[in-house]
Amino acid sequence: MHWPGLKRALEGRLNDQAFATWIQPMIVLQDDARSLVLGLPDIFGLDWVTNHYRDILEDELRRLDPNVALELRVEAVAEGEDDEEDEDGRESAPAMELQPSGPNGPAVLPGPAKQNGEPRLSQQRYTFANFITGPSNQLAAAAAHSVSESPGCAYNPLFVFGKAGLGKTHLIHAVGHEILRKNPKAKVQYQTTEQFVNDVVNGIQTKRMADIRRIYRACDVLLIDDIQFIAGKEACQDEFFHTFNTLHAARKQVVVTSDKLPHEIRDLEERIRSRFQWGLIVDLQPPELETRLAIVRKKAEVDGIALPDDVAMFIAQSVRSNVRELEGCLIRVSAHATLSEHALTVELAKSVLKDVLPSRNRLTCDGILKATAQHFDVKIPDLKSSKRARAIALPRQIAMYLCRKLTNASYPEIGRALGGRDHTTAINAFKRVSERLDDPEVRRHVEEIEQLLQE
Repeated sequence: MHWPGLKRALEGRLNDQAFATWIQPMIVLQDDARSLVLGLPDIFGLDWVTNHYRDILEDELRRLDPNVALELRVEAVAEGEDDEEDEDGRESAPAMELQPSGPNGPAVLPGPAKQNGEPRLSQQRYTFANFITGPSNQLAAAAAHSVSESPGCAYNPLFVFGKAGLGKTHLIHAVGHEILRKNPKAKVQYQTTEQFVNDVVNGIQTKRMADIRRIYRACDVLLIDDIQFIAGKEACQDEFFHTFNTLHAARKQVVVTSDKLPHEIRDLEERIRSRFQWGLIVDLQPPELETRLAIVRKKAEVDGIALPDDVAMFIAQSVRSNVRELEGCLIRVSAHATLSEHALTVELAKSVLKDVLPSRNRLTCDGILKATAQHFDVKIPDLKSSKRARAIALPRQIAMYLCRKLTNASYPEIGRALGGRDHTTAINAFKRVSERLDDPEVRRHVEEIEQLLQE
C-alpha cells in the first residue's frame, strides 16, 4: 500500500490549503506493486492536479517505490470511498451512492450496500445538512423535508422549479438521502429526464419495455431531474404519465424538478401538466446576500479553505445569479491563492475574478437609471425632476447609490445624470441608502435592481 505513505509525504510538502483542496478529495482506485491509480471527483480537478501537482506526486512516489507507476483519472465518488478507515483508525462516514445507468437498466438508488457488515454509501454532499436555506428557498426546503418525513403522503407530487444553479438537484438528492437514512430498505429511484428518455427509447428498440417499467414502477420514491426535457417526446410522455399514475395510486412519492412552471413548458401534454398540479409547486429564487454569504462560508468549511470574512463578503456581494457560480468563484480564488502562495485577500479576489464578474465599466448611470425606473414602474423624467414624493424620492436615492456602487462615476457626474443635482445630494443619497440596507424592503429593491442589471 503506497497511498498512506504518499499522503503523509504530500501533507508535509504542501501547504494546508493546497492539501485540503486537491489531495484530500482523491480516492484510491488501485494500489499494488505495479501501479497506484488515484481518482478525482471531476475533470476540472483532474486537469488542475495534472498540470500543477503531478510532478510532486511522482517525485514523492519514486521516493517510496521507484517501480510503481502513477495514474490519475476522474472517478466521481464521495470522499472516504478509498479507505474503510481513516488513517487514525476511525471509520469513514457513510454516504449515499447514486448508481449511473448501465446496459441492464436505469439508475436505481437501493438501500445502502454492505461492506464488512456496515453500510457503504457515497454522494455525501447533497444532503439537507449541506443545503443552506434562506428566504429565497425556505418554502422549497421545508416542502422537501416534509416529503422525506412522510413519502407519498405530503405533497405528492412535489414539483420544484427554478433557474439553473439554484439548488434543484441538491434538494432532490437530499430527499433521497433522508428517506434512505430513515428507511435503508426503501427503493429510491433517481434519474435525469435525459436518461429516462434514453431508457424508454432503448426499451422500445430492444423490446424490453416490460423491464424498464418494472424498474421505474417498483420503486417507493421516484426522483426525476429537469422534467422540462420530456416536452415534445410523445412516447416518453406517455410512459411517464402511466408510471406516474401507477406510483401515485400506490401512494408512492414522486418528486420532479424543472427550470419552468408546468404551464410554461411547451409541448407538454395537458394530462401531465394537470398531474403536476395535484401536489405542491415550489420555487427556488436567486439567494439574497445573507444566504449567499452563508453558502460561501459553508463551501469554504467543507473544502477546508481558510476564508477571511472580507473575502467571503466580497464574493457574496459580487455573485448574485446562482449558487453554482458562487461556489465556482470561491474555488477559483482559493486555487489561485494556493498556487501563487499569496494570502487570500479581497485584492487577490478582485484580480482573479475580474474576467468573470460584471465589469463596472460596462454599467453607466443612464443604464442604472433605466433599470431603476423599470423596477419601480416610474418614468425617468420623474427621477430627474424635483419631485419629492416618496414614490419618486426613494427610487432616485437608490439609483444614486447604485451609480456610485456599480460604476466609476464621481459624485458630480452622478448628480448631473440625475437631473443636474449638486454632488452633495448624491453623497447624501449614497449614505442614506447605505444606512437603510438593514431595512428588508430597501435591501430587496437594491438587490432586485442589481439582478436586473446583471441579467
